[in-house]
Amino acid sequence: MIYVFGHKYPDSDSICSALVTAQWLTARGLPATAWRLGEINHETAYILRQAECDAPALLTAPLNGRDVWLVDFSDAEQGPEGLAECCLLGLIDHHRLGSLTSAEPIDAWIRRVGSTATLLWQIMTHEYAMVPDRHQSTLLLGAILSDTVGMISATVTEADRRAVAALSPLCGIDYEAFLDGLLAAKTCLDGYTPEGLLEKDLKRFVIGAYTLEVAQLEVASPTQLSDQLAPLLACMRQRCREQALDYVMLAVSDIRRRHTDLYRVARDGTSLPVQALPGMLSRKKEILPWIGAHLM
Repeated sequence: MIYVFGHKYPDSDSICSALVTAQWLTARGLPATAWRLGEINHETAYILRQAECDAPALLTAPLNGRDVWLVDFSDAEQGPEGLAECCLLGLIDHHRLGSLTSAEPIDAWIRRVGSTATLLWQIMTHEYAMVPDRHQSTLLLGAILSDTVGMISATVTEADRRAVAALSPLCGIDYEAFLDGLLAAKTCLDGYTPEGLLEKDLKRFVIGAYTLEVAQLEVASPTQLSDQLAPLLACMRQRCREQALDYVMLAVSDIRRRHTDLYRVARDGTSLPVQALPGMLSRKKEILPWIGAHLM
């Protein structure tokens, strides 16, 4: 059995792509099961409901020696404990090539597209002549719209546009209503503790000599987090200290204004000035490069 999963603190692309990848592998005669490495957020729950699919089970068993297939990440820091001792069979991702290594050659696809789901759609339809069913199409469409913030992110490519155009008719849903519901769920922060908000979409990176975590929260209004910023910053300081990180950062992205404010806490507990990043929404393509340029 192949274990298929995405990164810790999973987003919609990580969950949806794991589900469809496991089904694609199984259909090819390679039995696989999707897993998740964290809790499901409001947006992912919305997509799963629309797709009429259950969430993957939470992975708690040791992975040592198991066959694994990764989606949406290739940085060892973003994976579970024991990943280095696994038998890595495959990888589908749309980020930079990370720090993972393998003992044997693997099946790997990494392309510069807006989401892993776009790449997965290309692989299924172009390389294996498989047409995703209604449930798979809804999962893939939801993941693409999530990662590209409704197709307005700087990460959007022509491949993403083709995927959305091909998948939308297969879903059997009203596209505009689906997108409106997805964006409403994406910016819903109800019911989260400060720690939960920080871990809602959190990734660890090694940039040069620095180890840091960058969380991102997408909001519909610049005042949406006003009452929670102080406890969030306290949580960031605690996390930075307890995990011996050089920095913990929080990107608060207003999807309507296409504007991000970057909050930064250093290892010694000091808060750096809030950095306004107008026009930036993508952590991968815009925010991380800015961070990298200003850390060196």
